[in-house]
Amino acid sequence: MKRILNTAAKIIVSVGLIAYLFSGMDWQELETIGSQLVLSLFLWAIAFFLLSNTLGAVQWYLLLRAQNLPVRFSQALVFYFVGVFFNNVLLGNIGGDAMRIYDIRRLTGQSSGGVAATMMDRFIGLFSTCCIALASYPFIAATASKSGLLISVLVPVWLALIVVLAMGLSRRLGLLIERLLTRFLPATISDIVGRVRRSVVVYRERIPLLAGVWCISLCVQFCRILVYWSAGLAIGMAPGLLYFMSFQPIAAVIASLPISIGGLGVRENTLVGLFGGLGFTPEVSTAMSLLGYVAGILASLLGGVAFVLRRIESAPSGEPS
Repeated sequence: MKRILNTAAKIIVSVGLIAYLFSGMDWQELETIGSQLVLSLFLWAIAFFLLSNTLGAVQWYLLLRAQNLPVRFSQALVFYFVGVFFNNVLLGNIGGDAMRIYDIRRLTGQSSGGVAATMMDRFIGLFSTCCIALASYPFIAATASKSGLLISVLVPVWLALIVVLAMGLSRRLGLLIERLLTRFLPATISDIVGRVRRSVVVYRERIPLLAGVWCISLCVQFCRILVYWSAGLAIGMAPGLLYFMSFQPIAAVIASLPISIGGLGVRENTLVGLFGGLGFTPEVSTAMSLLGYVAGILASLLGGVAFVLRRIESAPSGEPS
């Protein structure tokens, strides 16, 4: 019952934000924007999302291998695409990450390694998103009137991620921080912090692997940015790639908050505000954001096909690749 109410609340938030956004729009302008859609550029947006998923599967597979799990890349690829499908297409009753962990447990009989790899996968992805945005910020700060939102939102997230990474890679520092947090935080939160630290510490002796995974993650997140850049180009919105590198990560981080369905409504309102500072109308920014979202949905349908056709077969013993 609680899950149903939670999903219903998210639907209400998404519908409410979208309704608020569309209530003041010029529908004739929206129709004009739609009629000018360049289909080939929209198809590129779908292609970039598919590429990001494939690279994301490589990233997750390497993290799984570090856990000594007998998983072949073909299996990790299918599980990853299925997870993206559950994240992007369904209404959130079953998260994509939970589905990935479930499939790994069915395949290997283990769950802790899958949890650790999936948590690190998410951690590195968010860290890479922040890095890309912060690296591009100096190039757009002078021309984007609302670029300060980038600093106020992403810098605290980025610093928090560094603290978590330090807790995991330094056993002594991690234990010290965990003990301090235990004193000041509720028991449930401190327990979550402890589990996060113990998941990250698995990779303590695998710094070269983490460096390689981070490079892949940067490519994954850049492809996600290219999805929205291509969607913008498809309707004639071309402020420059650097603005998408700065703004899309902000929208992605805010949209990741568990208050809506797939970030729908939250992401659109955020991008409208950011690109509005560059002089773009709400109609254009909303169309770009929704096209990027639709491109992700269409690309995710491949994971739905994989979910129906997949077979969970254990990898041969001693043959993780």
